[in-house]
Amino acid sequence: MSEGILFELQFFSKAFLLGIVMMISYDVVRIFRRIIPHGTAAVAVEDILYWLICGVCIFRMLYVENSGAIRGFAIAAVVLGMLLYLQFTKLLKKMGKKLHNSVKRGIMNSKSP
Repeated sequence: MSEGILFELQFFSKAFLLGIVMMISYDVVRIFRRIIPHGTAAVAVEDILYWLICGVCIFRMLYVENSGAIRGFAIAAVVLGMLLYLQFTKLLKKMGKKLHNSVKRGIMNSKSP
């Protein structure tokens, strides 16, 4: 494979992984919000800070990897990483719910005489 294609593939992969990391980070923020309840203003400030940090991370990635040039496929890779992570977590939640329900039914059935 040519060196140019390998560079583009690595750049795409880094952007894709950045999207996944951004969504994992937002999940951490959401977990924090469930542990410690927040008002509307605090949630708004947290969201603004989160997206500012994400913007800086994306800018840094573009600056370091591509001399600051904005590439549509890099932004698409970030979005794709975010969307695939969301789909993966939805699938995990659905599987976890099914497992929980089957264990719960098993416990209830074992208690019946």
